[in-house]
Amino acid sequence: MSFRRLSLTRRAYATIAVLGLLAIPAVASQAATVRGWLAQGRVAQNGSLYSTSITLDGSEPGTPFQGVGAISGGGGNSRLLIDYPAKQRQQILDYLFKPGYGASLQILKLEIGGDAYATDGAEPSIEHTRGNINCGAGYEFWLAQQARELNPNIALYGLQWNAPSWVGHGGQNAWTTSDIDYLIDWLHCATKNHLRINYIGGWNEHLPHGITTQVMDWFEELRSTLNADGYGRVQIVGVDSFAQTSTDTDVSDFLAKYPKFRSAIAVLGYHNLCRYPANGKVCFLPAAARTLGKPIWESEIGALREGTGVPAMARSLNNAYIQVGATGMIAWPLMGSQPANLPLEDRGLVTAEQPWSGQYQVNQLTWIIAQTTQFTRPGWVHLLGANHAFGGSYGSYVSYEAPDHSAWSVVAQTSDATLAQSITVHITGGLPDSTVHVWQTSINSASPDDWFVHDPDVTPSGAAGGSGGSSPRASTAVFSYVLQPGYVYTFTTLREPGKGNPGTIPAAKPLALPYAAKPDASNEPEYLAPQDGAFEYLAGSTTTFEQTAVGEPVFWQNATASRFPYAVLGDTNWGNYTVSASVSFTAKGQSAGLIARFDHPLADGVAQLFNGYQFVVSQSGAWRLFTNAAKGSSVTPSTLASGTLGTALDPGTFYPISLSAEGDQLTASINGTQVASVSDSTYTAGDAGVSTGGWYPVQFKDLQVTS
Repeated sequence: MSFRRLSLTRRAYATIAVLGLLAIPAVASQAATVRGWLAQGRVAQNGSLYSTSITLDGSEPGTPFQGVGAISGGGGNSRLLIDYPAKQRQQILDYLFKPGYGASLQILKLEIGGDAYATDGAEPSIEHTRGNINCGAGYEFWLAQQARELNPNIALYGLQWNAPSWVGHGGQNAWTTSDIDYLIDWLHCATKNHLRINYIGGWNEHLPHGITTQVMDWFEELRSTLNADGYGRVQIVGVDSFAQTSTDTDVSDFLAKYPKFRSAIAVLGYHNLCRYPANGKVCFLPAAARTLGKPIWESEIGALREGTGVPAMARSLNNAYIQVGATGMIAWPLMGSQPANLPLEDRGLVTAEQPWSGQYQVNQLTWIIAQTTQFTRPGWVHLLGANHAFGGSYGSYVSYEAPDHSAWSVVAQTSDATLAQSITVHITGGLPDSTVHVWQTSINSASPDDWFVHDPDVTPSGAAGGSGGSSPRASTAVFSYVLQPGYVYTFTTLREPGKGNPGTIPAAKPLALPYAAKPDASNEPEYLAPQDGAFEYLAGSTTTFEQTAVGEPVFWQNATASRFPYAVLGDTNWGNYTVSASVSFTAKGQSAGLIARFDHPLADGVAQLFNGYQFVVSQSGAWRLFTNAAKGSSVTPSTLASGTLGTALDPGTFYPISLSAEGDQLTASINGTQVASVSDSTYTAGDAGVSTGGWYPVQFKDLQVTS
């Protein structure tokens, strides 16, 4: 029997159950005062079907719901979106942000660019050196503008992973007054871009030594500075790290002890409350955090792959609230939109890695999230006594209501269920008892036809047909439903949701050569993605771009002297090609180069350890052609050829350099003269790129990749 036939059978079965033609065992209604984590449920007489009674009592409002969102950043995972053709770019944006269309995101978390690697790339700072501010740097403000245009109510949240060198006073010191100045400058830039920021954090996972007096003082000073500079409404999320299990080590313990620190933090933001990689089954929150009275957010649900991450997301969205009271959930990453051969490409709500073709893919995670976001609003509240696990570990359900009782929704997930189970829902306390709309997504199906499907509506028995009101009614309406294993269901009185339809999406095709760099709307070379450092066009130029990070940044992690700026572009089919550019040094002692057959297979956070060939030319006239290698590779980085031109290269003068890879033959040239020709078969395919030997300005002109 086909899946479609099974799906129709399931829907018919549910409809029959709702109409009362099939008897469904049910337990007595739950009391509104039930506060336990497990739902009241029991095995039916046939030993195979659990049944659960759910009471939605509008007179028992609970914790406010603050939204579900995603993270653009951490890092560079949205890089290629701005390069898409306008039509497909808008379609992707609609799927992410347009209410009632796709993911309908309620929170957008933005990386505050810091010129350094943050997992799949680096994002440029708005202020490479103190006082030199470029509010048009990068693409995050552009993305936020698109999100706000589609959904004026979306909350914007800024967070640092790295920061430019000057905020660390020449060292790896994150918690400085200069960094607070940098955040204020970033907020000023947001304002100039007509954006109101709702939340700001400190540093992403930047607490190797736990909470210290310096960290607390920093947050307290950030709060007072925000107030003094007109940003009193911007709330601080702290501390964007992992929950600690030991007493007196978690941020919540310090908040409990230090009133001024507690006053500075508005939201407790934890990463991966339901494990890492998230499984969504068991969620943990330190005891002190439960007593502070502050909203709890899972401010990063990290690294969920399309496929294995889908059931984990379904569980996390429900269980983070049920088990630890989290009222805001934010997924990482927003999308996969970066060059080929990077370590974490298979994540995100949308995959958009081919701006040259316009091809993209809306992933199942979009529809798992939509099952909550399209049927809720930030500011709604959870209904007490109606947020529990099903019996037998058969899943869980969470309920929401509008503050004025005008609408309600219940989201149920059966990701771990092995058998069907029934629910009986009692509606009372002034909630609408009119038609209930039913939407479902099959977790286990790879077919988009089985995601976000509108099932037949349900009419509760005993319904008065009212729309609810501010005063509870004594009457109770009831409906029943059969839940199949491996689904997310939403039961709602909202009529607005829908599934977008953009028409035909262009077919994927390889990135054809030749490639010639040109500025895109972020003022970076089209398709080129910085991995460490920043590469931006000079003002008014369409041919010359520069490595603009000045000095070693304050790194998110892996602060080593061997790191260097570089950027890559390419496609999975790239193997034989020539990458070339003209290079101009700005001072003595500098070096720069080209990269071929790049691949960064390991998600280890070490930017400089990748597979590929590098050709590096020094201002002194020395040059070197060598292999680079990823950590753990069986290949040891080694020099293939080296030498010197015998004369130095003049700063301020452009010198053409090139690196060719054809089969196992590698050829390197400087100023039109071949300096190396060697055979090596270590790497056969990968991206092309450019690099500099240090955190200083080097200019590149006429970057090309040719066949």
